[in-house]
Parts: sequence; structure tokens; C-alpha cells
Amino acid sequence: MSGTGDEFALKEVDMVDATRCLDTAPIWVQLAGYVPNEPRLSGTSRADLVIVGGGLSGLATAYFVAKAWPGMKIAILEAGRIGGGATGGSTGIVGPGLKMSIRRLRKTYGDQIARVAFEASQQGVNLLREIIYAEQIDCDARDEPHTLAAITHRQRDRMAAHLADLDSLGYTIDWLNEDELVRRAGPGYVAGFSYDDVLLVDPYRLAVGLAKAVRELGVDIHEHSRVLEMRTTGSTATTLSTTSADITADRVLLAMDGYSGKLEPFRRSVIPIRAHVMATAPLTDQQRAELGWNGRGGIIDQRNYFNYYRMTADQRLVFGGGPVVVPTEDPVPDSRSADAVQVRLRREMAARFPVLRDIPVVARWKSLAGSTEDRLPIVAGVPGMPGVHYAGAWCGHGLSLSVHSAWRFSELLWGQADSHLLPWTKSRGIALPRPALELGSRLYVRLLDLADKYDVRTGAVRPPAEPRVFQPAESSTATRRMEVVR
Repeated sequence: MSGTGDEFALKEVDMVDATRCLDTAPIWVQLAGYVPNEPRLSGTSRADLVIVGGGLSGLATAYFVAKAWPGMKIAILEAGRIGGGATGGSTGIVGPGLKMSIRRLRKTYGDQIARVAFEASQQGVNLLREIIYAEQIDCDARDEPHTLAAITHRQRDRMAAHLADLDSLGYTIDWLNEDELVRRAGPGYVAGFSYDDVLLVDPYRLAVGLAKAVRELGVDIHEHSRVLEMRTTGSTATTLSTTSADITADRVLLAMDGYSGKLEPFRRSVIPIRAHVMATAPLTDQQRAELGWNGRGGIIDQRNYFNYYRMTADQRLVFGGGPVVVPTEDPVPDSRSADAVQVRLRREMAARFPVLRDIPVVARWKSLAGSTEDRLPIVAGVPGMPGVHYAGAWCGHGLSLSVHSAWRFSELLWGQADSHLLPWTKSRGIALPRPALELGSRLYVRLLDLADKYDVRTGAVRPPAEPRVFQPAESSTATRRMEVVR
């Protein structure tokens, strides 16, 4: 995708050796080489719906609402740049599933709601695929498997319980045999299975392409328009203020996930967490073959703080994971903790794929997401603020769940549908005093990391000394690649 005139502001984005610096732009921004160019909000204005947040959640909501309600005046207010938050900083693996285990979901809510919740995550994948096809969004979208793999026998046992619970809900998924597991994930795993109806995307180009689509539907997009204050004006209207403008709307959707800051309406339930990702220089065919993995799909190991990886269109390995961090909002310790996680991530990538030990890392970045104690999102009205809704705390599953919630929001906007069966349509999550929530989250993060280290130390198997070699394969008829032409 390219832009001319006012559509994009081009900028130079140099590829650098990220082992020598703390942070770069996400690899997707580096590869695109452009950023959107949208005006700031100015003056005093009015809209039917204002969406705060220009990531996938906000853009998808604007898309579905504009399609369902033609003529509605919709405005998106983005504090920074479109796709500059969690969406553009993700790995672009769009698959089904929830952060809360299916077993806990069944015990807490019952089988019917557990089934509806899992189906919602799958529907989110399908809805996003439909948008990409319908709007011909050039984002390197591919239908490839999403493989979950166990490093230890204890992880395999947890996976077995997960598959048994899915089977009870009507989803039968088979284990991969030994050859399939190595082919789909690489060496060193003891068990695994794949979701096959999954998407890989370039998430930044997805956000930019979706922004173009909603703009063509008449939606106003304003960048560098951070909302500083939100107040009820009249019985149902809400006024949002930036540094230089005010906009009043009958409906407001807060779609900022971990970037909500002072606007977070559920501060006793939602905690921001920081994830870390890196990307290598392009690999040669020989280096790809020596990975011992066919290079297709997204792979996630089954630790509490799992690693996940995928290939880009130009054959770079994108590798994320490690322990998440609860930021302190103090730049010095936050930079130190980010650097420590990135160093650890680099070490784990080299341990997983020894051929990458000396391959340059050209991008390393972090992004915020929102999480809750019960590991379920919150999609609901904001108490005490008529007409104001919240959708966030995706707990790492925002690429599918946010799209489903966006579609659902367009149906619910004026009473067109009922979503009471979804466990995240609630007025708040489990609430704690803010200091206790932050301290408890940091302790919980530390305990989960220690549990992972113990599990791997006492139960892991070592990769074979000479991993099997897979020649890079062309896409087969079993794997549909989305080809789009502008």
C-alpha cells in the first residue's frame, strides 16, 4: 500500500541493530515506511458517536456502526497515531481462545456461556477476515495454522484438560503427531495441537487500511487528540475535551485498552501490562531451513509467560513473550525492566533456534495491554455516565475479541441485540483498591514467572542436537493466502 498527497505522511525509518538500543518502532512500521496523516480535533463540534482510541477496537467499531447506521456522524479521537498502540505493536497472530481457561470458564459460568464465549473468539477471527476481503486491505493476511505447543509434561497435561473441555463443548481438536508437531512448531516440544481457521496479518498495515475504509464511510479521524477530560452535559450527552477542542456526543466508546490512563473508568479492576517483541533481519533460505520448522503459522508455547513467534512476508522472525511487566510510570525503572526482558527474550530466541544466535535483531519494542484479575475483558456501560461505554482489558486476545465486540456494539447501540450471555459484558471486573491491585499484580506476575522457571527446570526436554531440516515450502492449496489488489 502506498499513499500520495494528504493521505500519508512519509518518513524515513532506518533499520538498526536493536541489540544496541532500548527501543525501536515495531517492525511493521519500519517495513511500511509511512504513518497516517490525520488532522487534530479543533474547535467545538458535535457527533452522534465519539470513539476514543484508534486501534483495532476503535476502528472496527467505527466500521460496523457506519455500515449499520449510514449517515451517523462518528468521530475517532486518537492520542497518538493510528495503529501506534497495542494493535501496531502486536505480532499479528489472530486466533480463537480466551485468557481464562475453558475449565474455569465452565465452572464459573456454565457450559452454555463457555461455549458462547469461545464461539465469540472464533467469530472475531471470521469477522476480521470478512472486513479484510470486503475492503481489500493490503496487510499480508494469510490463513495459516495457530499451533500451541508444550515444553514439559505438566504443560501437556494442562493442554489435555483444555482439549477435553473443548470436546465437551462440541469442539473436537486432535493432537499433532510427532512429525506434524516438529513441522508446525519446531523441535523440542513434547505435545501440541493447532487451530486451523486462523489469520496472520501485518497489524500496522491492517490498522492503516481499516482507517482508510472507515474514512471512506464518512468517519472523522483525529490524531494527536488526547482526551483530557470527559463530563456529562445534559441528561444523556457527554463532552470530551482535548488541549484545544471540545466535542459533544450522545454516545461515547472508550476503546483504549491499556492506554486508558486517567480516563480508565474501571481503575479498581483493570491493570495495564507491558508485553515485549523483537524481530530479526531477513533470513536466507538456508537459515530458514535450519530452524527445523516450516515457517508457517503462529506458534505459542504453553508456559504462563509464553513465547510466541511467526514469520513476516519478507522472512523475518518476529519473536515475542517473556514475563509481562506492570509499568510503574517512572521512565527509569520501566526502561531497565524493558531492557532486561528484551535481553532475556533474545536469549530464549537463540535457545529455541540456535541458527539465530548471530542474526541481527533489527527491531525491539513494547506495547501496553489491559488485563483483569479474572483474565476476561470488560465490555459494558460506564456506571454513572449515561451513553458512555467501555471495551477493553483484552488480556492479550484483542485482535479477535475486540472485533467481535465491535460488531456486537453496532447491534447493541440502540437495543438491537442482547449480549447477556457473554461473560465480559459486565459493569466491572473483580474490584480491588488501586494500590492493592498494582502490588498484587506485580507479585502475581513474579510468582507465575517463578512457576515457569521451576516447571522448565524440572520437566523440560532438550531440543535434539541436530534439528531436522525443512526446506521453505510454497503455500499449498491447503493454505489460502489472501491476495488483495488496490
